[in-house]
Amino acid sequence: MKNPPPLYYTIPAAWSGHSIKTLLYHHFHLSRGQITALKKYNGIFINDQPVFVTHRLTEGEVLTLRITPLNQDFTPEAIPLSIQYEDADLVVVNKPSGLLVHPVRFHPTGTLANALTYLWRQQQENASFHPVHRLDKTTSGLVLIAKNPWSHQQLSRQLEQGMISRLYLGICHGALVRESGRISAPIKRSTTGIKREVSPDGKPALTRFRRLQSSEQGSLLALKIFTGRTHQIRVHLSSSGHPLYGDSLYGGTESFPRPALHATRISFTHPRTRKRITVTANPPPDFSDLLTTIITGDLFVHNNNGDRLKYGGTTEVDETQETILQKWRSGL
Repeated sequence: MKNPPPLYYTIPAAWSGHSIKTLLYHHFHLSRGQITALKKYNGIFINDQPVFVTHRLTEGEVLTLRITPLNQDFTPEAIPLSIQYEDADLVVVNKPSGLLVHPVRFHPTGTLANALTYLWRQQQENASFHPVHRLDKTTSGLVLIAKNPWSHQQLSRQLEQGMISRLYLGICHGALVRESGRISAPIKRSTTGIKREVSPDGKPALTRFRRLQSSEQGSLLALKIFTGRTHQIRVHLSSSGHPLYGDSLYGGTESFPRPALHATRISFTHPRTRKRITVTANPPPDFSDLLTTIITGDLFVHNNNGDRLKYGGTTEVDETQETILQKWRSGL
């Protein structure tokens, strides 16, 4: 089985005299459990020789950390996947609607975790499944998965610090008047079921939106979330009077079989290379078909001056489908 490549660090003068344990805690921000795992599996070396975490560093030494993925008991299943990006530390999957990210009590199989476990075994790769964030079962789009505890910890810190950018596309009921804006409304768990609601005593939640296309029946929105509350986009749009199509839990019609929401872009800093990575995925056919249906009839588009124009007959507009696709990419 192929293990993740080791991490190599040449010790600078500023680290000289510090113990490896201090470096792992305060510079690399490793958890106590991760340091324990490195010690347990003999994963710490100086100049290719195994050492204890109490070793005092000297300028010019080469510190090597060998990361060991966790042993997990997910049942491997051959489920087709659309992988948009993958390397030794992480994978970004374009998840279809209807696929759970992680097994739950009454749904232990048929999830993204089962599918990736199968794939990695087929590839003879030693990897473990660590979702950095999650999507609802009914939401389609990009999910970032770490393949070992170290990359998961590094990416989770980015998520907590707001360094991971996620862009969604949603189709909501009604024509939004504002071209863009923000919804800042605290969210808490409802007293019944899985539903969430806006409440003064909830946790802070911030969503930004930009209207990309609209008709009297509905609007295509680009949405960014700056907090990660459960059902955040769904709750915020519902509270503003424009629930997502198909989101019957929050007031949308049942004419579409799921909430019309797609995670179309994610950007993050790679934990190993420190390079910025951006991955995109177009909406699935059901989403695009709904958009076509909603826009059929009285179509309103917006020119470069922000004017709202009716599309039909020989009316000329400068908001072409290609321009809309470019907006999807540029986001907010």
